[in-house]
Amino acid sequence: MKRWRLLLAAVLALALLGAYAWYRLAPRETPAGQPPLVVLETASFISFERAFNDSSDHTRLLVLLSPT
Repeated sequence: MKRWRLLLAAVLALALLGAYAWYRLAPRETPAGQPPLVVLETASFISFERAFNDSSDHTRLLVLLSPT
């Protein structure tokens, strides 16, 4: 039973380390032809809303991610 806990802890630690490494080292560019990613702030929300509403003839997807 003790070995299983140790193995589980090691696998979990490796998974967390891998996720952290991906977060820190992953490329931050968008593919060619795609507009750059936008961080929504009060100042940039109006232009985002305008662009979102102007593309009503296309499929739109809004994804909100929270660190908590």
